[in-house]
Amino acid sequence: MGKRYFFFYIAPVFAVIFAAQVCSSPPELKSETASTIKVTQQTAEGAQHILRGKLIVEAQDGSLLVEDNQQLLHVVPGKSVIHREILNDEYLLTPNQLGQEIVAELPTGFTFLTTRHYVICYDTSLGYARWSAALLERLFSGFHAFWSQAGLDVSQPEQPLIVIIFSNRNDYNRAAKKEVGDASHSIVGYYNQLTNRITTYDITGSDSTDTTASQSSHSVGTKILQNPRAASLIATLVHEATHQLAFNAGLHVRLSPTPVWLSEGIATYFETPDLTNSRGWRSIGAINQPRLNLVIQQFTPGLISRFIADDKPFHDPEEALVAYAHAWAFVSFLATMKKEAFCSYIAQFERKPPLAKDSAATRMAQFKTAFGLTPDSLEPELIEYINSRARRKRP
Repeated sequence: MGKRYFFFYIAPVFAVIFAAQVCSSPPELKSETASTIKVTQQTAEGAQHILRGKLIVEAQDGSLLVEDNQQLLHVVPGKSVIHREILNDEYLLTPNQLGQEIVAELPTGFTFLTTRHYVICYDTSLGYARWSAALLERLFSGFHAFWSQAGLDVSQPEQPLIVIIFSNRNDYNRAAKKEVGDASHSIVGYYNQLTNRITTYDITGSDSTDTTASQSSHSVGTKILQNPRAASLIATLVHEATHQLAFNAGLHVRLSPTPVWLSEGIATYFETPDLTNSRGWRSIGAINQPRLNLVIQQFTPGLISRFIADDKPFHDPEEALVAYAHAWAFVSFLATMKKEAFCSYIAQFERKPPLAKDSAATRMAQFKTAFGLTPDSLEPELIEYINSRARRKRP
């Protein structure tokens, strides 16, 4: 149980740390744009490097944030830019081109399949990849329908979303260590804001079953769900895929000051598996029993107010598990009981530029503006809501 929560704690944090390593002191923002740019850059070794992609942000000192055609974000220091040119074309890849380029960079044995919204790169069986794709497409439809019906103006991604699935833990660890370091041994899947990709592996070991190309995702799913680790796999995949969707639908902006409680609360709100369904997941907002149990056992007055103002509770190993449980409970409460105000609160983060920062006072003011109350004032209603959920039968 502890490990299951631990990877949820690590996954959103490492992207921020990684981004900080690339640009430890973000420059003052000058403008935001969506132009296609070709940048000639001089590297530290004196060589010239050409980068072509979408210009996301230009800073006062000439530094650039550029997204290339594989959706990777690059921070280009202004002093390294030799020449820059604005182009007229969008420079997008087709799904097949995208899959081919990514597979070429992965270990031998990888291939890919494309769906309506995803490029799935895998070295598992085709049956397992198809089952994962069906789960992801179901989540995509449910996610967009949920927020559209709630009143949010969610957007469709310009390019397919990328998911990389390794067949075994060792290969996954070798690849993940390049992005997350030693944390790769403690997490079973993650979403990286810099690459815009999900990376995971088949923790059920279902690849050892005879999942031939002729089998349907339904029949493969039935076998996968018989594995004792199926619930953990599904929770991982849905949790990280929800992060990816949120950062590509306008709920969050990559590398922007999105509060961890909001990002993680939404992901935990969606993650609850349903092993009675062949795809392993069906409903949004189902009772997340482990999170509910923990928040009941260790409800902490004032914690919500603290993590709305600052992300520190999620970065403290002693408090992170409890913070995640509170974030799930709070998002569940807001999405159910304060939906209009919650959507108003979320909508403001679409306007947050990458690499910006918000002070604790700003974060608290934004919350009060949306809800008309302080977090502490909402605690009695939240406690009543938690107790009502606890009285319900487990799903």
